[in-house]
Amino acid sequence: MKFRFAIVIAAAIAAILALAGCQSGSDSGSGDGGSGQDAAGLLQQSAEAMRGLTGAHVVLTAEGQVPNVKVTTLEADISNKPAPVGTGTVTLDMGDAPGTAQIIYVDGHLYSDIAEPGTFVDYGDGNSIYNISVLLDANNGLANALTKIKDPKSEGGEDIDGTKTTKVSGTVSTNDVSALVGLRRAPEKEKTLPITVWIADGDPHYVVRAQIAPTDDAKLTMTFSEFGKQVTATKPAV
Repeated sequence: MKFRFAIVIAAAIAAILALAGCQSGSDSGSGDGGSGQDAAGLLQQSAEAMRGLTGAHVVLTAEGQVPNVKVTTLEADISNKPAPVGTGTVTLDMGDAPGTAQIIYVDGHLYSDIAEPGTFVDYGDGNSIYNISVLLDANNGLANALTKIKDPKSEGGEDIDGTKTTKVSGTVSTNDVSALVGLRRAPEKEKTLPITVWIADGDPHYVVRAQIAPTDDAKLTMTFSEFGKQVTATKPAV
C-alpha cells in the first residue's frame, strides 16, 4: 500500500515539474527579443507589399509645425502605373485662414488652383506643396522607409476603419524619409525620428497607416485605403 502511494506521489511530482518546464519554455519566447523579431519580419513583408502596390486612396494630415510642409490635410487618389498620377484636394496653412484647393499630378508636374479656384498653376515637382508621387515610390517612398526602420517593436493589434492591423514602432533616419515628410536637411545633419506603422494583418500586408514625427511637437500621418485603385488624370489648362 505504501509502495503504491509512493508511486502516485512520484507521478504527481513529475507532472508538476513537466508543467513548470513547459511554462518556463513558453515564457522565454515571449520577451522583447521575440517581439522585435516578429516586428522585423512583418516590416519586411509589408515593404514587399508596398513595393508592389500600384494605387491607393490616401489621407495625409499634418499636426503642429511640420518643417517645409504647408499642407494641413491632403486627400487624393494616387497611382504609379504606368506612370505616377494623382488627383485630390489639399488644405493649406495660408496664415490667417486655411485655404482648400484642387491638385492634379501628371507627367511629373503638380498643378493646383491655390491662387484662384478653377485656375491651375504648374508647381513643378510639387515639393512646394507636397509631392504625392513619392508616396508609392519604391526608392524614396514608404516601401523604402519600412526597410530602414531600426529597433522595431510590436505594439499589439488595432482596428483601423474596419481593417485589423498590427502596430509597429521604431526609429528611422531623416535621410531615409526626407522626401516623405518634406525635410530639407543635409545628409551630414541627419537625425533619428520616431515612426509608427499600422500593418494589415491580412495578406498582402499593406501599410494602413503611418505616422512620423519630424519634430518633437509635430507629426505627419498617412492613412491608406482602396489598395490597387487605378487613377487617371489629364493635364489642366494653365
